[in-house]
Order: sequence, then C-alpha cells, then structure tokens
Amino acid sequence: MWTRWTFLFEHYMKAGHPNCSQMTMIAVVAMVVTLACSLVVADETIADDLAGDYCANVGCCGERQDDVCSAPILGTRCYCDDFCYLNRTGSDDCCPDFMSVCKGVESLPPEPLKNPKLQYYTEKPNCNLGEVININCNECRCRKIDETPTLICYHSECLIDPSLLDAIKNQSRQFGWSAKNYSEFWGRTYDDGLKWRLGTLQPPEKILQIVPLKAMFHRDHLKSSFDLRKVFGDNITDPIDQGWCGASWAISTAQVTTDRFVIMTKGLMRDALSPKHLLSCNNLDLQRGCQGGHLTSAWNWVRTFGLVTDECYPYDGRATGCAVSNQRSINNLIVSCPRSAKTSPLRRVGLMYRVATEEGIMHEIMNWGSVQAMMKVSKEFFMYESGVYKCSKLDLGSKTGYHTVRIVGWGEEQQNGKTVKYWIVSNSWGLWWGESGYFRILKGTNECQIEDFVIAAMADIGNLCNISEKSFRENASYTLNGTKIDIS
Repeated sequence: MWTRWTFLFEHYMKAGHPNCSQMTMIAVVAMVVTLACSLVVADETIADDLAGDYCANVGCCGERQDDVCSAPILGTRCYCDDFCYLNRTGSDDCCPDFMSVCKGVESLPPEPLKNPKLQYYTEKPNCNLGEVININCNECRCRKIDETPTLICYHSECLIDPSLLDAIKNQSRQFGWSAKNYSEFWGRTYDDGLKWRLGTLQPPEKILQIVPLKAMFHRDHLKSSFDLRKVFGDNITDPIDQGWCGASWAISTAQVTTDRFVIMTKGLMRDALSPKHLLSCNNLDLQRGCQGGHLTSAWNWVRTFGLVTDECYPYDGRATGCAVSNQRSINNLIVSCPRSAKTSPLRRVGLMYRVATEEGIMHEIMNWGSVQAMMKVSKEFFMYESGVYKCSKLDLGSKTGYHTVRIVGWGEEQQNGKTVKYWIVSNSWGLWWGESGYFRILKGTNECQIEDFVIAAMADIGNLCNISEKSFRENASYTLNGTKIDIS
C-alpha cells in the first residue's frame, strides 16, 4: 500500500555569485519498489522446444513480445521457437535467428502461394523472371504464374503508409498538424519502427499506481506559455537521434537529468550527460538495452551510480558492453573515461517521483526543469511534421508501442477561432524529424496518455560544494504532512 505524502519544496538561489558554499538536497519521498517477473511455469512433463545448447542457454526468446516467459502452447514451453517454425507465421513473436542458430538453415520466407495472407500480387508483363524489386518495405520477386510474369510481394505493414500519409495531408487543417514522408523511415516495416524507434517497456501496474507528489503552489503564478529553451538557451540540450535502437528510456532520462543540473545550479553544471552510459551499463533489473528499458530502473541506477558526461562516453546508437569502470575516486565522484586518459564527474539524482495534473506538471517544469513522460505511439506519429499533434484515429487497428519523451514547456495558439493548448516536447529521432526534433501535443487532454505517467528526480547538487569554490548559500524548505521544515 502506498502512503500519501504532501510535499512542498521551495528552492531559493541567492543572486549575485556563480558558486556556492553549501548546497543541500532534500529527499522527502521514499518510493522503493521491488520489481519481479511473474512467470507462468509450464508443466514439468512438457519438454523444452529444443534439447540443444541454444535454448538451454537463453531460455525463452528475448525478442518475444509476451509478458510471461513460459506458457505451454501446443505442447511447447517456449512457443516462439518451434511454434513459429511449424506454422511459419512470420510473426515478430518468433526468434529472428531461430532458423539459423537452432535449425542450422537459412530462414527463408515460404514459397509463393502457400501463405496468401502475407502476399499480394501485381501483374507486370514486362518484369524479368527472377527480378527482385523493393516497394517501400516489401520485397517483390518476378515469378511465372500460369505462363504470365507476375510480381509477387510479401505484404508487411510499412512504417510510412502512403495512403495514411495522403489522408492526413488532405485533412491537416482539420487535425491541426501536418505529416511528412521521412526518407529515414521509408522502406522500413512498422514493426521495425515500434521495436527500434521507441524502446520503453511498460511499467508494472504497481509502478503506474505510485501516488504522485502533491505540489503546493499558486495557480496565478503559472504562465500561459513557458519554454525552458528561451530561459536557459543553449544550455538545454538539443534532441538527439537514438538511431535504430530502442533507447528512448535512456536518452530521455539522461537529458532530463542534464536539464535539471543546469537549472538547479544556474548553469554552473551544463555538460550534457551520457545516454550511452545508461544504455550500456544499466543492464540489470530486466533492462534490455536497445530492445527497451524500464524507467524506474533507469532512475534508480542514476541515483545509485551516476552518469558521466556525453563527451566522456558519446552516444553512438548501440548498446555495447559497459566501458565505464566501477572503480571511483575522490569520494566516488570521479571515474575514468573509456579509451581515454580523461576523467569525468558522476552526476547523480535523488529519488524518482511522479508528477500529476496539468498544472502540477507546469509548476514542476517552471521550478525544477524538464520532466519525463511516457506516451502511447501509433503509426501516424512517425509521420508528424509540424503543428499541435493529436490522434487522427485514421490508423485504428494498428499496433501501438510505448515511447519516452522530455517535456520542456508549453504554450497555446489559435486554431479555427479556438485557443489550443499544447506541451512542447523533445523527441529522440534527431533534428531532421518534426519541428527540429521537437513536437507539440495537446495539453490537458492526456493525448496519447502523455499525462498519465510523468516522472522526474531532483539533481544531486550537494557534491558541487565539494569540488568548487564556495561563495553563496542555498536555502531550502519543505512541508511534510503540514509541518514546515527549514534547512540552513
């Protein structure tokens, strides 16, 4: 059972000097959650799919989309192996390297006409027999059927859907946002987009039910528009491109942490922190690197170990073996950089906490910095170009996935004579996507569930006093269950 806390944290930075004599971080909320994976264990009399070393070593397939690890389906324990082999469904639920690793043969698609659900046929009398043509994300081969050269295409759902793109373009004024065909996404399957361009694993129900902190503030102090980029300029890091790696969980965590150090130290700590450090080294607690991660585990790891700078450990779109040593010095504040004689300070945070309500999120951003938000993504979002995004509902029926983003501000604009409120959000698909890497989305309506699970953590700036010249003092106070506590 969760205990409800009433929280007020007032932070005053005395103006007139760039350094400090004492900075004290206050942790008020303790939220310790033990994550466990509940497994549905198959009957012991049911044999594993394979007796060889491969399945014995890896257990159930890591690529599977199921929430449980073992389920006796059609007499198998890990049905993503032999079940897919026998039925050749072509589903993403199959291990992609099962045929080559387990069966010793190249995984080939079924012969034409054996599985018409995966194919469509286009007559092309002038195609050369054996010719291979790529149409968007589908590979087509010219085969002879009834003495007629016919182009046979395996029908996958593509990330860029031309018909959906045209429908949004034709109704962009009605929707309030425009769409674009991105060359980076053309030729990729929608499953590729969900798997490699998102990367946030949905938290267990217990995590989603964390009681948010209840901030106390005056609504009159909240502005109709606010943008951290305008207040702190280039110190707010630009969106980066996660590449074809499901790393939104790591990138958003690192960038929110960076922003909070900038804001809470008035720009004294401005170095961008390393998503690569988190992606490659936070590999426990069911974290899966480029195949996705849990936000709570990410924040707990940053709180325990800390992050080096991005200059020390640059992001390259890959999850590799951790190259940052566990050996630390100077009171656990400094580590050596990979493949370099340089060192980097470790930046840590306090306990992760949840923020709720539209006004609560606004207050949090204004006072402490950007926040992290989990959102539900459908196919049309990949084609967003500009405007205030809202779901068009034109692609109902398609699969969805979870993505993590960074909210840096909000605003409003007039559309068709009405005032439309929006969040300003940093994505992780590069500056070439959207509004220079950002997008705007409806505010106050929980569009795409973006207001459901908003979290953050206070930057641990207490260490600043140990490594910098002391010249000004921070005052802080908070209210716990109605009792005001002053720290000096």
